[in-house]
Amino acid sequence: MRFGLLAAFVGIGCAGAPSDVREQRVLHALYDDNWTWAARDPELVAFKLTKMQRGPYEWLRGTASLAWRDIMEPGGARLATTFGDTASSRVLLVGDPHPENLGTFRAADGTMFVDWNDTDGTGYGPFTGDLRRLAAGLVIATDATTGPELARSAVTGYAAQMAALARGERPTATTRGAHPVFDAELEKASERGMVRYNLDEFAPVTNGARTLAYGDLEPVAPDGIFEDRLVPLDVDQSAWIDRAIERWRVGRLDAAAAKIKLRARRIGSGVASYPALRVDVVLEGATVAVEDDLFVELKETREGLILRGVPQREVAEWTSPAARAVDTQRRLHARPDGDVLLGSAEVGGLSFKIRDREAFQRGLDREELAGRDLAELQDLAELMGTMLARAHGLARTVDGTNGWTVIAPLLAGREAAFVDEVTAFALADVEVITSDHARFMDRDLFSLVFPTGAP
Repeated sequence: MRFGLLAAFVGIGCAGAPSDVREQRVLHALYDDNWTWAARDPELVAFKLTKMQRGPYEWLRGTASLAWRDIMEPGGARLATTFGDTASSRVLLVGDPHPENLGTFRAADGTMFVDWNDTDGTGYGPFTGDLRRLAAGLVIATDATTGPELARSAVTGYAAQMAALARGERPTATTRGAHPVFDAELEKASERGMVRYNLDEFAPVTNGARTLAYGDLEPVAPDGIFEDRLVPLDVDQSAWIDRAIERWRVGRLDAAAAKIKLRARRIGSGVASYPALRVDVVLEGATVAVEDDLFVELKETREGLILRGVPQREVAEWTSPAARAVDTQRRLHARPDGDVLLGSAEVGGLSFKIRDREAFQRGLDREELAGRDLAELQDLAELMGTMLARAHGLARTVDGTNGWTVIAPLLAGREAAFVDEVTAFALADVEVITSDHARFMDRDLFSLVFPTGAP
């Protein structure tokens, strides 16, 4: 079935066939990325594709796998190989470090910090690809006419941090005082976390008991997309979640915290992962009182896209996709204790990443960047580049050495050339992303990706 649908894209005279090679490339990538979800939830995949059409930034968020094809696949955009070798192509990557994949965390000792918050696409690969993705994301997220300055600032920050690591400096977590944008996010996350905003929105307390707030927590968007909707689980789904919690709970919660009180599917988060199964669960705390209930999310996690015939960002180091996401989050973070409930579970053919769902964990919103002057945005871009270098540099590569030991020597004495080259590639990536979005923004994208219907 899968290869039959792919053949439909290239058949001569086939209705809806792509008009050129680039269009065919985009549709093939979107098919590979969505066909398993489309077989299960075609409506949600259609919503995802519609959400991607809203603007270039949403398109960027939904096409990470396409970007990696363009970076690494023969016939795609050329990789910045001037500053790469075999060892530096085996660095642990964030995978999709666009600006909204930074967020707040609360460590075991109560310290609030900012770090990378979406590790679904992590794996080993060329560090320049991750950096290009960050720089391009910054340009598109800010709608900046001064895009070259922001891209350059991100790459400059990266190079400076890598040189600092080579000198023996060891950076700390990004906390309050690093940048006004991060300060605002940390303050909001701390305030909402203390009052349990996320839990009370999901399951408000009525007459001393929690009840699920089924329905739309946010209004349905003008384009028909569910922005934040709670729906009941069926019997089979509930059984999956119960087994997943049972398997995750070992070693994390005591016996008093074993009881599942409430659970519901949540639809609306993300772009790339919009159709993924996300389930929010309320667990009994140390007492029967509602005040100490625990609130966690189970998120379906998949393997990265298999790019046939090109270097892989995945290796067989991890037992499951969720185990990879959990392990790499801890390795890429400045502090490994940003989520004491972080774990994984496998059940019913699904791999779930399990995390704390309280408001202490909050993603950066691109709207926070609106209205900032160029100097402030440049400072933020440089800081994000620094944070990406810290993640790459301190995490172990596939060969078991710190990333900075293979990256820093490549940049030493050539920092200016590195900044020029990677900035140029990132700006070229921006042109490709915005062009792809313009090509598909007003078309029936689901029918183009699945011309014979859902798999």
